[in-house]
Amino acid sequence: MTKNHIKISLSVLGAVVLAIAAAAYLWKAGPRTQPDQTHSGPLEKIAVGTAFNRLSGLWYIVKDQGYDKAQGLEVDLRAYPAGINAVKDLEAGELDLACCAEFILVSEIFAGAADLRCLASFAAGAHHQLIVRRDRGIVRPEDLRGKSIGVPHVHSAMFFLGRFISLNHIPLKEVNLADLSPNDLADALAAGKVDAVVARDQRFYDTMRMMGINAFSWPSQGGQDLYWMLVSREEVVKKRGPALEKVLRALGLAADFIRRQPEAGMAVMARWTQIPLADLQGFKQPIRFELFLDQALLLAMEDQARWMMDNKLTGRVAMPDFLDYFAAEPLTRVDPKAMRVIIPQRGKQVRT
Repeated sequence: MTKNHIKISLSVLGAVVLAIAAAAYLWKAGPRTQPDQTHSGPLEKIAVGTAFNRLSGLWYIVKDQGYDKAQGLEVDLRAYPAGINAVKDLEAGELDLACCAEFILVSEIFAGAADLRCLASFAAGAHHQLIVRRDRGIVRPEDLRGKSIGVPHVHSAMFFLGRFISLNHIPLKEVNLADLSPNDLADALAAGKVDAVVARDQRFYDTMRMMGINAFSWPSQGGQDLYWMLVSREEVVKKRGPALEKVLRALGLAADFIRRQPEAGMAVMARWTQIPLADLQGFKQPIRFELFLDQALLLAMEDQARWMMDNKLTGRVAMPDFLDYFAAEPLTRVDPKAMRVIIPQRGKQVRT
């Protein structure tokens, strides 16, 4: 064997050893989301409430691929008009888990819901659009002064609208806010009852199609993400910790599925949401699907709380410590790398 052959063989051997070492490291460090394919026996039931929009995409994958059953769970996935409706049923004890935007959790904490706990965020990104009527003289954002804007109150759309007009130097009091159900936005704009609306998902496309050339839109989130969170009650977290870990593992598997097979994942979402696949694919700002608790989420909640206090939308005048409303233990056990925030534990602050 020549010296060149020996050098090549040693190079190949070194590459193989490095590849094996890297694979071993990733296996050791990676999230423990592999399902128990051999699970047998009764399934543990868990009731989950969520709005059937694209933010809930991981849940559709969980059900479609049977990741809940692989974990020994039977997830009863219930559809709600918006996150606030699911959270109200959670507080009433009719659900084990609810999905909502961070603004809803902030609002409920301000309203006195001391027992709500955020387990993780599992989707984040741009979700809302501001649609305006051309025939109302709205060409630039500053033209919104004195105009009527339809937006669901106690809803993330409310905060992002407030942020949008603030970034364009318009005080909130200089626009007229009409509290509309998400289902009524398109009809209200088409009938001329309002000059603009904040819409998302299929309601965005329905509104734009109904209005035709008389409407155009702006992204209303101003580069700030909306976080879609998994929320429970303190009692459920304490009593059903192992089941919540299984839920997070199932969602982690769904996130892996979407990363590996984005087109297949999009097709599953289209079936569950009944949004045409072409519309889902047409959104220019995609949603990120991953499990995490991080500093950006905490800062977003503080920003929204500050906005509510500044605009007298709450009687509270002090910033809550939102870390008290994070239940980090289940996610930490499932995927330590998904924890990217300092959580107080037993009177100390521990970085997990």
